[in-house]
Amino acid sequence: MTDKSDGYNIVLRKTWQDRQLLVIDEAGYRSLYFDNHLTQSRMDLQHPLWLILPYTRHMLAALLYNPQPQQVLMIGLGGGSLAKFLLHAFPSCRIDAIDANPLIPAIAQHLFFLPSDPRLTMHCADGAEMILTLATQKRQFDLILIDAFDHDGMSPSIYADSFLVALQRLLTENGVVAFNLNRAETSHHRRVSEQISHRFSAVITRLPVAAPSRNEIIFCCRQPITEQNSARLRHKAEEWKDHQPPLLFDDFLQRMTAVQPTARLPWLERIQQFWRDYRA
Repeated sequence: MTDKSDGYNIVLRKTWQDRQLLVIDEAGYRSLYFDNHLTQSRMDLQHPLWLILPYTRHMLAALLYNPQPQQVLMIGLGGGSLAKFLLHAFPSCRIDAIDANPLIPAIAQHLFFLPSDPRLTMHCADGAEMILTLATQKRQFDLILIDAFDHDGMSPSIYADSFLVALQRLLTENGVVAFNLNRAETSHHRRVSEQISHRFSAVITRLPVAAPSRNEIIFCCRQPITEQNSARLRHKAEEWKDHQPPLLFDDFLQRMTAVQPTARLPWLERIQQFWRDYRA
């Protein structure tokens, strides 16, 4: 179904749980919206692999902690932008993607060109419940990307205490979790940040996405960034630059701060200097 109106095409209009889901083409982009105002995903129709929404590029700063993830878990699939990128950039990685909306996997594959790949397993399930199942199965992941939003904003079940406890059990020794939060949800954002800080007491950093975005990415892991990992990622960024808008890992690193700023992290300062020297 396609509706045309004033320069944009409504490619798909569906209803799930009494809320509207729209896929709209406009100005060369295809976007996935909830209730016509919450942007869930965006794709350049000429360059479907590109990460268009800034927060998706910022979430990849998690690669500073682990530049070669083999087992990836995604909570919240959307249009599948990050899944597409990871499948393309890391041919040996395997991805488990979880989304509670049963419409999303087909939309991601048929309208946002997410490939049907044996390395990608999609689960239609509540993310919080699925995390508990995976923990019981003793699954572990090098990279966990949490981008769980519903029609009202950040999904509350995802940040329950039991969820965060189970999440820690899923991390490999060098694994990292990246949470996408919305600073505009002021009280919810503050409460979630405090819960994460309480449950992940090792290495926790935050990376705000530049205005006008209100997103903020929080990274949690057991091991800090190393100069060796940064050097490997620097070379990867060079390889990707012809196929992707710039992934400015040096800029990401400069803007990372400890969640508890009273305890400046010496390792973070050393790696920030490493990238400053590289840029010079």
